[in-house]
Amino acid sequence: MLTRLSLRRSVPLLLLLFGLLYTALLATLYLPRSLDNSLSSWRSHTNQILILLQSSLADHLRHERTAELETELADLGSLAGVRWAMVLDEHLQRVASTRLGLAPEQLDIPQPALRELVTGRTPGWIEQDAQRFIAVYPLGRAKHNGVPIAEALVVSLDFAPLLRQTRRDAWLYLGQTLLALVLLSLLLNRLHSRLITRRLARIDQATRRFAVEQRPEPIAVDGRDEIARLAMTFSQMTQQLHDRQMALRESERLTRELIDIAPVGLLVVDRSMRVEQANPAAAALFGCQPGQLHDAPLKDHLVAEDAIERLRQAAPGLPIELDGRRAGHSLPLEISCTPFQRKGQLFYLLLLQDITERLRAEQRLRFLAHYDPLTHLANRNYLVQRLEQLLAGETPLALLFLDLDNFKSINDTLGHEIGDRLLVETAQRLGLLLPPHSLLARSGGDEFIVLLEQHDQQQATSIAERILENLRQPILIRQYECSAQLSIGITVSQGRGSANELLRQADLALYAAKGAGRNRMALFSPALSEAVERRRQLEIELRRALDQEEFVLHYQPQVDTHGRPQVMEALLRWQLPSGAVVPPHEFIPVLEDSGMIIETTRWVFREACRQANRWMAQGLALRIAVNLSPLDFRQPDLAGCLLGILAEEGTPASLIELEVTESALLGADEEIQQTLARLKAAGLLLLLDDFGTGYASLTYLQQFPFDGVKIDRQFVAGLPDSEHSVALVRGILTMASHLGLHVVAEGVENDRQAAFLLLNGCPSLQGYHYGRPAPATAWSSSRQGLDGQPA
Repeated sequence: MLTRLSLRRSVPLLLLLFGLLYTALLATLYLPRSLDNSLSSWRSHTNQILILLQSSLADHLRHERTAELETELADLGSLAGVRWAMVLDEHLQRVASTRLGLAPEQLDIPQPALRELVTGRTPGWIEQDAQRFIAVYPLGRAKHNGVPIAEALVVSLDFAPLLRQTRRDAWLYLGQTLLALVLLSLLLNRLHSRLITRRLARIDQATRRFAVEQRPEPIAVDGRDEIARLAMTFSQMTQQLHDRQMALRESERLTRELIDIAPVGLLVVDRSMRVEQANPAAAALFGCQPGQLHDAPLKDHLVAEDAIERLRQAAPGLPIELDGRRAGHSLPLEISCTPFQRKGQLFYLLLLQDITERLRAEQRLRFLAHYDPLTHLANRNYLVQRLEQLLAGETPLALLFLDLDNFKSINDTLGHEIGDRLLVETAQRLGLLLPPHSLLARSGGDEFIVLLEQHDQQQATSIAERILENLRQPILIRQYECSAQLSIGITVSQGRGSANELLRQADLALYAAKGAGRNRMALFSPALSEAVERRRQLEIELRRALDQEEFVLHYQPQVDTHGRPQVMEALLRWQLPSGAVVPPHEFIPVLEDSGMIIETTRWVFREACRQANRWMAQGLALRIAVNLSPLDFRQPDLAGCLLGILAEEGTPASLIELEVTESALLGADEEIQQTLARLKAAGLLLLLDDFGTGYASLTYLQQFPFDGVKIDRQFVAGLPDSEHSVALVRGILTMASHLGLHVVAEGVENDRQAAFLLLNGCPSLQGYHYGRPAPATAWSSSRQGLDGQPA
């Protein structure tokens, strides 16, 4: 309806409608919401006041300050919305109130419900109507003998006067808003008429004149706003129409030239599919000149008899594949047909492209999707598809998972070319050893999978033994004899299960074969799956233990020649919520394999710093030795992390020792050297742990800034009876003495071992002979712990 009116009339009408609608919305939405918000606000405010009064009134009751109690009740009764207030005991007897003669029986509340709220522990509100409430707030206190007394503050609340005032304020606000909208509408209508309506009328008049006279003229509209720009744009548009007609003719000429030089074949054919126009690229596809195609039937250049009909039925612009003729040969083409009108007649634009190379590439991709490009065996994807087909038909089958044992070493030492040739030769050998109707696939890397249809466990085992026996013979590649020995994991199915599950079972069996020594086979059993599940569950429990701080530190002393503890080695223990302690050999390897050892080491280091601070505060000058895992050196900025913890805990660096195993230094690079140098420069003592058990112990002493070494327990265990142990330990002590290195002998378990070590000048000893690992409280709770025995 508004579009039938002029802007001079429609805009004021719209403003009026908007004002009425806005007022109606405020009346229907704002007023109820305002009342609800006010009621909620007063309830919340009253609740806060009553909560604050709970402790104060309870204190007055406890000290029997009746006057102060009645004063606070009187102050409460003077608040807006509060009708009266009183304090009741557990027998619903009035203790104090804001009104004389006020009794609980006068309340419109069932006595049992009131008694339940009075004797309860949580406040409660009883709604009498939408605006009146009874609030009960328990005042818990106890007699001198500790017997609790149930008393409560009962308050009658009436928010009706407050809500009436809120309603009056809301109606006043609505009236003011409506008046402001009326005034604003009048002002906007005046401005709209001056700034928009009059100026648009001038543009309308100029448009009508241009439609009649086809002569552009400037429009007298001043300003820089959108309407002024519209007037200027309209003037420019009428002025440029002639120029655009000229540009259109030039564009048609340029299009013809572009068609001639386009690398894609372009044909324009008429309704009867005769060629009207052809570019050189299209002529080159058919091996002729563009002039030879003119007015020629298109079907003469296509192989299929129904090619023309297929082109007509194809969706516009959607390419289809057809074979064309060129010099008597077939040529694969991709053709799209798009109809268009020219001078009232129907024509078709054909785009032609030679897809010979694309088809070859697609064929190559299809091959790569199902076969391995190196060995030309089926790949994992094809094997999984075949395996799923057999399982869908419930076909009994066996799956062999093969992995070359030493392939990485061959690849690294002899190069990838030799490694690839080894894979090809191995694949050829395997193919000769397998029965018909079996599928050999390369899973990736040095892994192969054999799928045996209609084979049971005994047959699969026999084939695996034949493979192992045959591949024990080395393969000659150029001048190198390469070992093709492999490990095999076997799983058997009666046509049940999923492809992924069977592959996982075979993989677990392969893992078991490698763990048993390699160059052998292993059959899948539920125990393997259970072991993996136990390992996964243990990782989950270790993560929970780390998050919930179930780890604890036990400490074992390192004593001097007089038997006095000088250093306490921190040893990690896992204490379950039940109180049981998990042995470290059961969970520390899992921490290392899962990478959680890095986070665990940070926790151990921080706890060691805190314990060192406690002992220092007790006057015990004890250092704490912390073990570092090889994985700790793989994290970025290990030194910065440890020194940051040291600074956060305020622990002197002289109270902490770090024990580094030789395995952590295998293949040590410059970054590890810099890490140890930073830790050493910060004042931390560094000891080489398990000294003598590695490959280059003496090299590490020369290469890294160690302060001492720890003689491994396997050397100490043979003392003093083993001549080899005696010679090795004496050699280590003599060498350390000349190098100025401190020596700790670990694993000392009896008097004879201790006596030998002390006699040969070993400065520090550690082992069960001097104390088993125990919590810090066991060592610091009494002076007895300082003598080498936990309290």
